Amino acid sequence: MDIEKYLSFIKKPAQYIGREWNAIYKKNPDNSKLLKFCLVFPDIYEIGMSNLGLQILYNILNKRDDVFCERAFSPEQDMEDVLKNNNLPLFSIETKTPLNEFDIVGFNIQHELCYTNILNILSLSKIPLKSNERNDNNPLIIAGGPACVNPLPISDYIDAFVVGDGEDIINKIVDLKLKTKNKQELLKELSKIDSIYVPLLHDGKKIIEKNIVDLETAEYPVKPLVPFMNITQNRISVEIMRGCARGCSFCQASKLYHPRRIKSKEKILEIIEKGIFSTGYDEISLLSLSTSDYPQINELMDSVMKICLKKKVAVSLPSLRCHPSSVDLATKTRTFKKTSLTFAPEAGTERLRKHIGKFLTDAEILETAGYAFKSGWRLIKLYFMIGLPTETDMDIEGVVSLVRSIKKQTPQLNLNITISPFVPKPHTVFEREKFFGLDYFYGIRDLLKRKLHAEVKFHKPEISMIEVIFARGDKNLNSVLLTAFQNGCKFDQWNEKFLYQKWLDAFKENKIEINDYLKEIDSSKVVPWGFIKL
Repeated sequence: MDIEKYLSFIKKPAQYIGREWNAIYKKNPDNSKLLKFCLVFPDIYEIGMSNLGLQILYNILNKRDDVFCERAFSPEQDMEDVLKNNNLPLFSIETKTPLNEFDIVGFNIQHELCYTNILNILSLSKIPLKSNERNDNNPLIIAGGPACVNPLPISDYIDAFVVGDGEDIINKIVDLKLKTKNKQELLKELSKIDSIYVPLLHDGKKIIEKNIVDLETAEYPVKPLVPFMNITQNRISVEIMRGCARGCSFCQASKLYHPRRIKSKEKILEIIEKGIFSTGYDEISLLSLSTSDYPQINELMDSVMKICLKKKVAVSLPSLRCHPSSVDLATKTRTFKKTSLTFAPEAGTERLRKHIGKFLTDAEILETAGYAFKSGWRLIKLYFMIGLPTETDMDIEGVVSLVRSIKKQTPQLNLNITISPFVPKPHTVFEREKFFGLDYFYGIRDLLKRKLHAEVKFHKPEISMIEVIFARGDKNLNSVLLTAFQNGCKFDQWNEKFLYQKWLDAFKENKIEINDYLKEIDSSKVVPWGFIKL
């Protein structure tokens, strides 16, 4: 498919042209017997290309001699207009092949707010939206990622969901597809795999158990793709640990990625050295849910910095625990890049932090902030949630009191504060808790804006509300999703694109009572995601 003649009308054409550094192209893919697999990230290129899971699976699949794996992303509006105005299907960026000509299309679903993007991608690709409308001439549509821990609200549109890690199971899916040409037979074989949910064949009783891989031996890309344009995470991402030993009551990721698995120092250093050599990146990021909890983290950092100082490569450490030792770790990385520190107290009082499993005292927060300032840091980012279970006015005042105490202790320290509504998620201790109303969140927002003398950002409560509904939803929401998409909803996580009234109209049209999905779930009721075992 020739798209070059349209690129002059596109604001960021680099996201559609392919040929990035380390991109993989196989000889004569159109004339070969290679299985054609397209990895699709349902957001724009600069977000999708920052996703480590996409890079991992791209590497694994293209190592096979019998598979050619390509990529596609949600097009921005200018490209979508070009496709629609010229009756063109959405295409892969490697060979510009229409997505409806692939054997398998695999979606990476990071969160529930990209569901409308998935429907938009299928529609632009001229692929029938619903699984029961597709036949042997259509691609197999599969999905994996964190949101698949409750796949029911989007189950009408996906043929098979992978629950858990994907590094090894992706090869099982490909093997079955190569051996099986008939869709029904293929779905039947996929449904026999413990970690795969096939909606059309599931009896409602079979337990789907998450897939777990050995992190040390799992495939990992040492030649990651390097885009021609800036992306949100423009660096080498090196996963050092998967899972978390702390297990906060609100955290879905700690459940999904349990048990904690640790990558050896030797393996990490090998990935870093090869990654720097193969990409030319001037920054790496050490990834995990809680980087400072890596065993012997100081020894690891000393070895990492030895390599990076020599090659003049910066190091970033996301997900640090609020403790002076984390400040010491971060301070080691400041040689080439001056950044800020980010900590997540989550709640304003010790009582509420203890209740949610975040064992962090006010004294520790103050000590860390003071130590950070003495160590040369001038900006700290703090993350809080509101609407947490058992939250009272005292807990909200606790946020104000804590911020004021930090400012009183270190007046010259700048604070950026982000406030987000609490979203109860499946498979967490708080999965049955209610979502506080919009009036509550806006009332707290106004109070904190008045009382907090710092830079404060608030997540839009209406967006969080839709996220809660679909995170804890059931099959009845498939029709709501379709209506919302048909009404123009997409990119629902973006404030400027979120169409709240269109969502309300979709619920009303399908006679779905919103509050049924927001209120506390009775302990005697079976949750929709109960057949998924994490």
